Amino acid sequence: MLEILLLIAVAAFPFVVDLPHLFEEYLGKNPLSPENFMLYTAVSKGKYIASFILTLIVLFGIRKYNAGLVMNRMRVYHDYSYSWYWFCAKVLGIKKCSLILVPIQMQFKLAIRGTFEEYPLNDDDYPAVAEEPECSVTKDNTDQSYSEINIVLEDTYIIEVDQIPTSKRDLYTIRISRNDGKSNGRHFSQKFIETAINVVRSFKNISTVNVFATTNPKNTLHIANRVFGLGERGNIKHLYVFQQKREDKNRVFESRGHRIY
Repeated sequence: MLEILLLIAVAAFPFVVDLPHLFEEYLGKNPLSPENFMLYTAVSKGKYIASFILTLIVLFGIRKYNAGLVMNRMRVYHDYSYSWYWFCAKVLGIKKCSLILVPIQMQFKLAIRGTFEEYPLNDDDYPAVAEEPECSVTKDNTDQSYSEINIVLEDTYIIEVDQIPTSKRDLYTIRISRNDGKSNGRHFSQKFIETAINVVRSFKNISTVNVFATTNPKNTLHIANRVFGLGERGNIKHLYVFQQKREDKNRVFESRGHRIY
């Protein structure tokens, strides 16, 4: 926010200060050269040009400073709009973003759209399980059309049927689980990811997929990129990720999904 205020202040500076008068002595003593070309242009071409040039100079400095920063470093819930993340990445030049404590629908969106160059995670926080058992795959409402289907990804927590919105409960539903309901541990699971890949790619074409997931950030990142982030090579036309309500003790999912693409 301070960087945005700085950009606004710099943009407004030429409109509140008489730049030609302020730099009159300097310009009189120093001829035009490559080193002071930007200053000469800003001072001599009017307030709007000066505002534009000074803003670009400051923005370049901000982007250079931000290149080494990681967004979402604080341990608070980062419930921001996608437009804010896009602005921070594409305008302010932040290249890295943590997905910890970010709404799961936004984790999917940021990963699939490649908004940031890197999403750093500490592997020690998501250790792999030695001799991990096979993941279970169950299907419900198989008599329904699979033009729109639900994919339930049970990772950290089990997802009960009554947590899913009523309007989506009768759809063709595939439940992929690595959780037996006895552990809430956060683990990286290659088998879980590979199972999701095989399930999704088994369909020739799907118009709409609704995702209900309790995946940890590391598994989310891999699933988003490797299962759903295939662009034109994928077999899914529309992807929606449903968010659990934080204020609801039963952690039911919101009635409407967030469109990823």
